[in-house]
Amino acid sequence: AIDTNGDGTPDASDDACGNLPNVILDKAFVSATVQPDGSYNVVYTVAVTNNGGATGTYTLTDTPGFDNDVTINSGSYTGEAAGALNTTGATTLTTNNTIAAGTTETFTLTYNVTLDLRATSTDGGDNVYTACGTGGPNGNGTPGQGLYNLAAIDTNGDGTPDASDDAC
Repeated sequence: AIDTNGDGTPDASDDACGNLPNVILDKAFVSATVQPDGSYNVVYTVAVTNNGGATGTYTLTDTPGFDNDVTINSGSYTGEAAGALNTTGATTLTTNNTIAAGTTETFTLTYNVTLDLRATSTDGGDNVYTACGTGGPNGNGTPGQGLYNLAAIDTNGDGTPDASDDAC
């Protein structure tokens, strides 16, 4: 507001308003389906939603933390981006991806895994399957249990995850 004649009452005013993005994610375990060769296809979805009022960007990673008796044979993802999943460590699913306000982008991740509990196995595990517990930050288990899996999102481009969600 501006007072042009000095009487203490604004003579003119103007305003402005802007919107911010609000990018969030939701990870979900979908299924584990046995294959003819005895392996399992394990499927997760990761939904990234911008429920803010402006376009945002995000980098999305996925990190499996399966029981040590579970070996990842291969993996792939589809959706907003597509590619191969790493068999060890994290996979970057997309980097600096733009997401419009009011939009949800969904990724579907499929890991092919083998569970080997034989005493002669060479997977590095203890030959005892540890089921998903209820501990962890979201009550969905912790790394090293069952088919634990963590998705993390960086929404400000600093290389550090701003939020995460897991499923087991």
